[in-house]
Amino acid sequence: MKSIIKIMALVLSVFALSSGTPPEALAADIVFSHPTGRRILSESPDFPSQRFSDPWNMDSPLDLSHGQYMSQLKNIRWKGGRFTATTTGGDPAVNPLFPGYLGNLPNGRDGLVNKIQASKYNRFSIRMYSSRRTSAQLFWFYNQTWNDFGVVTFVVERGWGTYIVNPRSSGAWRGKPLGLRLDPTSRKGVKFSIDWIRLYQQKKTRVKVAWRDSSPGQTINLYVDNDKNPNNGNLGLAKTTTSRSSSLVRWDPSPWPRGIYYFYIKKSGQAAVYSKRVKINQVPLTKIIDPDEGGGQDYAQTFNGKRWNMSGPQDIEQVRDIRNISFSNGIMSGISVNGDGFFHLPVTTPIDTNRYHRLTFRFRYDGAFDYGLGTMSRFIWSPDHNDLSKYQTIKDIVVYPGWTTYVIDLKKAALSAGTIGWNGQMTDFRFDPLEVPQPRRFFLDYIRLAADDQADRFFIIKWRDAKKKRRPTLVSIYFDNNRSGFNGIRIVGNRKQRSGVNRYTWNTSRVPAGSYWIYTVAKDGVSTTRQYSKGPLVITH
Repeated sequence: MKSIIKIMALVLSVFALSSGTPPEALAADIVFSHPTGRRILSESPDFPSQRFSDPWNMDSPLDLSHGQYMSQLKNIRWKGGRFTATTTGGDPAVNPLFPGYLGNLPNGRDGLVNKIQASKYNRFSIRMYSSRRTSAQLFWFYNQTWNDFGVVTFVVERGWGTYIVNPRSSGAWRGKPLGLRLDPTSRKGVKFSIDWIRLYQQKKTRVKVAWRDSSPGQTINLYVDNDKNPNNGNLGLAKTTTSRSSSLVRWDPSPWPRGIYYFYIKKSGQAAVYSKRVKINQVPLTKIIDPDEGGGQDYAQTFNGKRWNMSGPQDIEQVRDIRNISFSNGIMSGISVNGDGFFHLPVTTPIDTNRYHRLTFRFRYDGAFDYGLGTMSRFIWSPDHNDLSKYQTIKDIVVYPGWTTYVIDLKKAALSAGTIGWNGQMTDFRFDPLEVPQPRRFFLDYIRLAADDQADRFFIIKWRDAKKKRRPTLVSIYFDNNRSGFNGIRIVGNRKQRSGVNRYTWNTSRVPAGSYWIYTVAKDGVSTTRQYSKGPLVITH
């Protein structure tokens, strides 16, 4: 009988080794009771998700200010939802939120027109890799001259890590910062990667993590992971504590983006023991498409019978210092020769500036961005083509190499020359593509000059959700007259959101004439998002 027992023990041992299961995995001390695997949490409110409906998840150069305004970096790459670079000096930097240059026209994601509410977004977290142990700095700015700022320094370990930073600890996190900069290291030759960045609101929600230990008394590390394999790293240390026969830790999910999370403990000589999962649900990324800042009725279509859509040479006139012009598939291409090339747009009827003031154009160029060299566009207009003193020049519009859509309210746009502004009747409208002194090729998709979105009896409200994996979502639509507080009048409730563009036809016939803002409230059973339209709807009867 003893021989049989020895043989069975040998067989079990061989089986364990051949199956790849270490012997210590057969007898772990730890047993998790919480989380239970059923809990789904809402992602904590995050500045870029709320402001742009687009988290800083490194899937696009937009997540770091169009991939520009970086310093002392080489081997820059965007791949697989990660940003990677190597530092070339001791003061490298990237800018999740660039303030915009002083004296230029703020646009798009410039911080001057997208200020951070510091009282709400009070924590910063980042998932990043560093090729060596170093220190990083988080800066924030209150002006465009960089002399009113706050900073927090934090240690970055070698390898991948998740870092949680409290900017309020500096005593300088206040008001409405308009810039956010990350210096990933203070050393040359450091390779680093960024997986995601969050500027979020600290919430009181906690996740109960509980376990029983049959051999208590050891100091243990509780780790966070996104899979059940401890051999491929983890997301970070949740807690170092003395494991008791019954232990409880309350984990803060606020810093973390959407995803599936597990907790594990690995005692010396034993296999790692994992908990059941916790799911963090991404908030609906609702964006209202109509009404919007681009406006409605198009001037060129209304009075010329044809949009300025660059379908052919009839869309431009009075060209100077632009050569090799071509039109293909609705795209104009040309080479600005000397930094002062321009063309005029056909204006067959004087432009009523009180009505048509929403300017949109889609543009790109060859070569690298270089602010000092003049990668900027501008528009010039006049009520009298023959009187040079009446020409009005808009402040420079900083433009980027990749296709980008620029939207400007000419009624609010500052001027670099002229005193009339966008007022009265304009008979001349000119576009200067680039101010770079050397020849540079540019591409223009369209220029559009439009009125506010307008309705009499009906208006089709349009919206979409940029979230890739959606839960069933219900959207309610409201309107108010001040774009503040989300305390308006409901138009319709609980519309089932579908993929792509959603539409609802609003009967406006009984709504008093005036200018209104639309907002949506999207609920998916876990998370709620509220979003205002970026442009008004003018109701006239």
